[in-house]
Amino acid sequence: MSHEETDNRVTELEIKLAHMETVVSDLSDMIKSQWDRIDLLERQNKLMSSDVKRMIDFLRTSPEDDAPPPHY
Repeated sequence: MSHEETDNRVTELEIKLAHMETVVSDLSDMIKSQWDRIDLLERQNKLMSSDVKRMIDFLRTSPEDDAPPPHY
């Protein structure tokens, strides 16, 4: 293999490596963005679950369970 062919192959490999580094960086950014989104959705889900549980508990109480106001 000539020196020129070797140089061309090295140049091609460097170009491919640069593209791969860009792709890896882009994928890393996307993964971080997705994890941030997952964290947000998990927090929202936890809050909504808590709200639903409180509503269910409220709906399960009967009117008789409510104590009359102290002025009665």
